[in-house]
Amino acid sequence: MSDRKSLESLFHLAHSLKRQMHDHIEEMELDIAPMHVRVLKIINIKNRCTAIDIAHLLNRDKAQVTRLLNTLIKQGYIVKEPNPDDKRSQCLRITADGLKITNQITNIDKKMFELLSKDISQEELETFDRIASKMARNLAK
Repeated sequence: MSDRKSLESLFHLAHSLKRQMHDHIEEMELDIAPMHVRVLKIINIKNRCTAIDIAHLLNRDKAQVTRLLNTLIKQGYIVKEPNPDDKRSQCLRITADGLKITNQITNIDKKMFELLSKDISQEELETFDRIASKMARNLAK
């Protein structure tokens, strides 16, 4: 497979997935972007999550993350609380409304994965995961 064809395949896959996720989020009539959804997922999973944690996990600068968090706080999906480990920072906690959204998104994720992996064997999925992880590490260098 040529370099150009491989890159085009990756761009097409990423764009198709992003478009589908965006469409599903719009159907939920939420006033948030897919990046907000990623932030909610992180806060929901990570114990004692801080803005710096999110910046590192998403590879974004603190100003970008602050804007994302401010939107989610304003909409009542997350709250800030004192960090018991570091008085200079605050932990982020998902609210009941935020949890409701993450549960809805989890259902969408499951449907998207089922659609995405249709007619693909477990072995092919494992190979894809291994290769995609290597490619991501290569780009992170």
